[in-house]
Amino acid sequence: MDNSNKILLASSTKNLSLLRNFIESKAIDFGFDESTIIQIILSVDEACTNIIKHAHKYNENEQIEIETKTDKTEFRIIIKYKGNGFDPNDLNSPDMKEYFSKFKVGGLGVPIMKKFMNKIEYVHKNSDYNSLTLIKVL
Repeated sequence: MDNSNKILLASSTKNLSLLRNFIESKAIDFGFDESTIIQIILSVDEACTNIIKHAHKYNENEQIEIETKTDKTEFRIIIKYKGNGFDPNDLNSPDMKEYFSKFKVGGLGVPIMKKFMNKIEYVHKNSDYNSLTLIKVL
């Protein structure tokens, strides 16, 4: 069992499977059930995909640091990265009926995160420091 609570990945969608495995093992250790674990993995995957696409513009020289912290009831995933930040709390969720009527694909990362996580915290100090924390309560 890996006791490290931190993982540093090159900013590439090729590394998302490593990320998913890391989050899955931490969420299992914390005691979440399978469906909750899937929700957490989806949320973190979407957050990191947004960072790779929008903040890093697919530049694999950039890095994303993911750390998990837990207390009795809270499971926190802290994602740190450089580049342009975005606060998911600022975005309105789309009208899903309208969304599907227009056959849209993609762009649901933020609504997924908002639906599946209990809380999202965002910190943007400057272009060299962004922190996105996804919190799930047991």
